[in-house]
Amino acid sequence: MKAESVVHVEKGPIGKMLLCFAIPVLLSQLLQELYNVADCMVLGHFGGQYALAATGISGMLLSVLINFFIGFSSGISVITSRLFGSYDYVGLKRTMTAVFRMLILTGLLMTFMGYLISGRVLDLLHNPPEVRPYALLYLHICIFGLTAQLIYNVGTAILRSLGNTRTPMILFLVSAITNLTLDLILVMGMHLGIAGAAAATLFSQWLLAIMILLYLGKLDPSYRLSLIGEGLCPGELMGILKDGIPAGMQAVFMSISSMLIQITINSFGPDAMAGMTLYAKIEGCLYFPSFAYGIALTGFVGQNLGTGKIERIRRSVQLSQVTMTLVILPLSLILLVLSPLLLRCFTSDPGILYNAHEAVLLTFPVYIIYSLNQIWLGAIKGLGNTWYPMLCTLLCYSLFRVIWCLLLIPCFPSMRVVYLSYDVSFLLMMFLLIPVYRFLIKKAYILNIVY
Repeated sequence: MKAESVVHVEKGPIGKMLLCFAIPVLLSQLLQELYNVADCMVLGHFGGQYALAATGISGMLLSVLINFFIGFSSGISVITSRLFGSYDYVGLKRTMTAVFRMLILTGLLMTFMGYLISGRVLDLLHNPPEVRPYALLYLHICIFGLTAQLIYNVGTAILRSLGNTRTPMILFLVSAITNLTLDLILVMGMHLGIAGAAAATLFSQWLLAIMILLYLGKLDPSYRLSLIGEGLCPGELMGILKDGIPAGMQAVFMSISSMLIQITINSFGPDAMAGMTLYAKIEGCLYFPSFAYGIALTGFVGQNLGTGKIERIRRSVQLSQVTMTLVILPLSLILLVLSPLLLRCFTSDPGILYNAHEAVLLTFPVYIIYSLNQIWLGAIKGLGNTWYPMLCTLLCYSLFRVIWCLLLIPCFPSMRVVYLSYDVSFLLMMFLLIPVYRFLIKKAYILNIVY
């Protein structure tokens, strides 16, 4: 089947195009959440006593690498959107060829290293001994999907930067259905427990990666993916890494801070660990719309920057802020009210439910700030600056949260201290992002006038 046409976004109604970008991204992210929710619901009821806690701690470790892949892919999409927007198809094809060659080699190396050190990393997190064997088993299976996740995260980001957000959504739907079906067969039907859930996830990830590669190979001949074609020279590849690595590290810093805070959470016992795992599933309903608009805006801004449409960039950011406010504020209130019922879909354990509900009560009322931060982050990256978002994430979401917990937990030994660290960090991030976005948009206006 011939690949779907891509879209240039430097013309046409801004609001409609942003929605056309963002909605498929959002649906893809919700499908990805369905991936995880399916595992949690099946394991919570059929996986045994420690399955939820084990998948939570394992998922946090894997998220360090996975979030790097997601962040790195957003940095790559900044480059590909700019090349596509300026109609530099030769440069786009060479960039894609070089990037995917690098991805395959990097993924294989990460798989090998990850398998060797996964047990030691679990020990560094002070993992409870009763949970450790299950967490290690889940890690050892899922780690063989790292290369697949690297491929499909970068592949979908490139497609989105070309204006094609529908195809990644469809392919992810196929993968999510496959994952859910295998969960039911392996965990409920064959009683394989956490190993069955991990195997279902691994197969579904590789299925998605292969479909993405095949699709990229069917794009227009002028810029379709070809692993044996002409790539970039080492100097040009370093330029790609210069944009991609900071975006990847931005996501890694968030994951590392979560891992460090997880040490504190682990000290409160398995109920607190599982409670945070369930909280993350409900939080996804707010996180993914915010994340989707940030991704959509990065590609939109990148393409328009390539053609010098600075006013469209400014207006797109304004519209995104309004959209996020109208979506996230009411949605956060609805989830706040419904959270007791939603959490019971995963477990009936009162200790786990209490911890998860406490996290919802203390973070959801201010989640709109996080959502707006995603808009400014997406715009700043689309304007070509991936270093500043990385530094902001390091300061606000990593260093601040860890220091906050280290200082306050000894005085106030409560999980509420952990939850409040998220709220305050959202505010700090907002104060750092707004002035820099305004500076960059003014700079873009000046450069556009000069050229």
